[in-house]
Order: sequence, then structure tokens, then C-alpha cells
Amino acid sequence: MSQAAVSADRSADPVETRWVDLARAGDENAFAALVRQYQDQLYRVAVRMTGDPQDAQDTVQEAFLQAWQHLPGFHGEARFSTWITRILINRCHNAHRASRPTDPLPEAEAAGMPSTPAAETLAVAAHRRDAVRQALLSLPIDQRAPLVLSTFSGYTHAETGRILGLSESATKVRAHRARRALATALQEWR
Repeated sequence: MSQAAVSADRSADPVETRWVDLARAGDENAFAALVRQYQDQLYRVAVRMTGDPQDAQDTVQEAFLQAWQHLPGFHGEARFSTWITRILINRCHNAHRASRPTDPLPEAEAAGMPSTPAAETLAVAAHRRDAVRQALLSLPIDQRAPLVLSTFSGYTHAETGRILGLSESATKVRAHRARRALATALQEWR
């Protein structure tokens, strides 16, 4: 990325730049403002990356803690939001490597569900959501991260590339591969 692009990226939000400068100087209130600004956005990314709301919340907190600890080393080569999202993605990746597969819902528990038409519709919808979540979580992290950021979190492919340290075209290719893999995995739901 050219120096002009880096400068344009960093100067996109002067309020963010001011908060970062104050936080780097040790101002905890400025860092708290950054946390308030980005926690919901990061949580949405983390939920899609981890598949679990509690794990997502923990991962976001760990990412902010790591950002606070390493803030003196942040020199503004990218926007703070890009940097903190990269930290979050790395934390999700590390958690994924350390995690064990979860057991599916036993058939005995599913058998105890009522069999009314509305309950069956809800059960099918819940099963479909779970299938999508499991398919998303089964993607390799190098495909899941670009898909989550560019499709579900509203980042452009260029922004996703900056966050992940990839070119825009590599981000597009990986997101496309992820979509193809999801379509294959979810073919029975079509």
C-alpha cells in the first residue's frame, strides 16, 4: 500500500486519531471511548468467527486488553479499527486452534420436542441456523475470516485485505471459495 493510501486510511476519522493519541499517552478514558466505539462491531465479527456468544464476548475483551497492552507500539500505519479487528481475528484463530469439536444435540433430547406444526417449523429453522453456523465454523480460518468481514460485517474487500494483511484480490478469492464451500455444505437446504 502506498504512503498516501496509509495516510488517507489513518486520517479518515480525526476523532479516532485523537482518542488513539490520548490513549497512547496513557489516558484510560480515551481508550474507553475507543472500546465503546468498536465493541459492538467487534462482537458481531467474533460471534461469527467463534460461533458462541460467550466465547465471542471473551475474545473481544481479550482483544481490547491486548490492544491496550500493545498500544505504545501502535504507530498508526492503519486505522485503529483495522488494527483492533486484526487482533480480534488473530485471537479467534488462536482459540479455534485450541478448541475441541463440540458434540451435536443427542437425538434423545431432540425427540422430547413437541410435534405441533409451529414447533416443527421452529425446529426446522433452528436446525437450519445450526447447520449454517456449523458449516461456517467448519471453514478454514483463512476463508472464514474474509467471508465474515466482507459479507457479514460490512467491510469492503479492500478494508478486509488491510485487516488480514492480504491484497484485495486475495480477499475476494478467499471469500468466494468460502461461499462455494458453504453452498456445497448446505446443499441439502436448498
